[in-house]
Amino acid sequence: MNCSDRLIGVDEPVAWREALEGVPHSFYATWDCCHAAALNTGWPTQLYVGEREGVRVVCPLSVRQHRGAIDWVTPTGFSGFASNGAWPGFADHWAAFAKGRGVVCSYLAQHPDFGDGALEGAAAGEEALYFLDLRQGLDGVLAQADTTRRKDWQRWQDRGGQFVTDRDTLAAFLLAQYGPFMDRMGAGRAARWRDDALQALLQCPSVGLVGTADAQGQMLAVILYGWTAWGAEGMLQASLPEGRDHTIALMLGGVRDLSARGIPWFNLGGGVRSGDSVAAAKRRWRPREASFRRLKQTYDPVRYAALCAEAGVAADATEGYFPAYYATGSAR
Repeated sequence: MNCSDRLIGVDEPVAWREALEGVPHSFYATWDCCHAAALNTGWPTQLYVGEREGVRVVCPLSVRQHRGAIDWVTPTGFSGFASNGAWPGFADHWAAFAKGRGVVCSYLAQHPDFGDGALEGAAAGEEALYFLDLRQGLDGVLAQADTTRRKDWQRWQDRGGQFVTDRDTLAAFLLAQYGPFMDRMGAGRAARWRDDALQALLQCPSVGLVGTADAQGQMLAVILYGWTAWGAEGMLQASLPEGRDHTIALMLGGVRDLSARGIPWFNLGGGVRSGDSVAAAKRRWRPREASFRRLKQTYDPVRYAALCAEAGVAADATEGYFPAYYATGSAR
């Protein structure tokens, strides 16, 4: 059986988009999103494309180095492997390809709606993500949600809350307020988007923005999300301090927009930690829950063990950051 493998760079947008045609995938796998992610991290970013007898497997990757050792990581969000059909034995094929490229290991955040056990090989760790079903529109989402969500929505309307849809206004607010908002949230550098990366996201044709304002028309909050034909991903938001109670309305503004576009689901993400208050708040929507898999794969165990020994960490550690040898180092 003839197989082919290639890596398409983020500097090849046409080839990247062509490779995704006919393959169900998340917004996090698109060139637009990965280009913005590459600006944000500074890491070389590529799309793996494997093909065999009409089956195509894709996987976006960012390339990191630590003491000369190469590892691959999901550029941002949840993507991992996606395909247009079954490829038995792909996990072994993938591991051989990665080892042949001199890659020591990889950490892939596998999207639950696009992965497949035969593609992934062994998965390490699971965590719930929460998906709103948009097929019945805003009314369907509200009917599914618990009573507190419907009351929050009614309270926001009774206070005269308004949606803001002018894209220029929304983009300017996001660029001005995202940094201060993340400061108040105590977010570290790794959790933030740089201004140039945000600007790139805002140029994406499949990125939406919805904002909310109070009864006097003062804008207080904005949400940004991206979509493909298969579903939408909630990516980031920003608000003034007095806009914190606009979160429910922001979500429903996104629901209204996406359902009008015919997008079937909206991924709200998960909690910061399993079972925390963030996850509990998302469960009040009574969403579909699906497990996001953390794929921690080692292709050169000897080199991996040596790097862990240099860092003073156990090579067989499965919890915490991966690769474990980054515990005392950094990627370039």
